[in-house]
Amino acid sequence: MQMETEAAVMTCLAEDCTYNCREECCAPAIEVGDDHPRCDTYTTGEVTIAEMSSKVQDCKVSDCHFNNEMACSAAGVTLTTHSDHADCITYRH
Repeated sequence: MQMETEAAVMTCLAEDCTYNCREECCAPAIEVGDDHPRCDTYTTGEVTIAEMSSKVQDCKVSDCHFNNEMACSAAGVTLTTHSDHADCITYRH
């Protein structure tokens, strides 16, 4: 039996992200970047909104406590605005 390894995006506080739908992420899935827990899916452009809540498809932040072979093992993640992008604040070293 395969364990569910895609963490749900519980909250998105990046108000200017097009995928932010009343503080819920409406992206089909997100990716979190390499050496910095940046939401690589963050955008202010035109997008297609997902019908279901988003999951973390890939986490490339190798030093994150929740990174299990590029899969996020956190119960859920929260994204927030940081400078000109969004970051995963669930990240733990």
